Amino acid sequence: MKCLKCDSTNLKRKRIRFSPEVKGINVDVVVEAMVCDECHTPLMDSSMMDELRKAAAEKYRADRGLLTASEIRSYRESLGMSQSAFARYLNVGEASIKRWETYYVQDAGQDEHIRLKCDEAYAELNFLDVYWKKHKPDKFSGGKQFNLQFFKNVALYLVSKTSETILTLNKLHFFVDFLHYKRFGESLTGARYVPLKYGPCPDQFRALYDCLERTGVIASKNKHGFEANIVPDMSLFDDRELETLEFLINIYHEKGGKYLYDLSHKEKGFIDTKECDFISYDYARDLQL
Repeated sequence: MKCLKCDSTNLKRKRIRFSPEVKGINVDVVVEAMVCDECHTPLMDSSMMDELRKAAAEKYRADRGLLTASEIRSYRESLGMSQSAFARYLNVGEASIKRWETYYVQDAGQDEHIRLKCDEAYAELNFLDVYWKKHKPDKFSGGKQFNLQFFKNVALYLVSKTSETILTLNKLHFFVDFLHYKRFGESLTGARYVPLKYGPCPDQFRALYDCLERTGVIASKNKHGFEANIVPDMSLFDDRELETLEFLINIYHEKGGKYLYDLSHKEKGFIDTKECDFISYDYARDLQL
């Protein structure tokens, strides 16, 4: 190989930063290239160009929360399928699988389809989201449609600010939503709550937290409580919602989790609602918090 600019054959392999374009967007990647010692011009052979295309596609996908080529390949291999069999399973062309596993970027709809067909936890979260969306906002949801992203990030916030087990976390969720309804006439997450033996709990809380754990959002900590693996996205919440979250956490740090746990059992909504029925947000006016 010789330099295309000055014809020098004095080239050295170096890691160089490039900003190639993917789907009309420039991405920043560092890959190997041959660099001319005389004029410092970078050159690439076909294998280096392939690596640049792959790196650019992976960076684009990672920046937008899309499955990377290696993640798609991992799904296929975990199912024990060839590319041909995987294509039939997803009901797409085999060429699509080959491209997705190299440097062809799938669109958001294709990405969602792959996750739903291959990721049990993701599919279950999607099912729960659909399940709640079938319920129209009413007095049992605090006048708000259930918002999975809000619930997930409230959970992340509570986990990151406490060291509590699921039993106490359930009570914190209850107080967040009912306190926000009492103050502003609308729940924060749209979750429905049921009175169980250990106090008020979000409907389907076990499935929700299991899915958050299986998808790596949170992790069990010494068999007691959880730890957050990602930072909650607080930009989702407006100032009033942030105020409610911070108010509750301040009470938690001042009086402790046991205080809030015990108090939840004294709330009128918990006492007056039959087990497994939904607690009406009308009881928010009677909150002792």
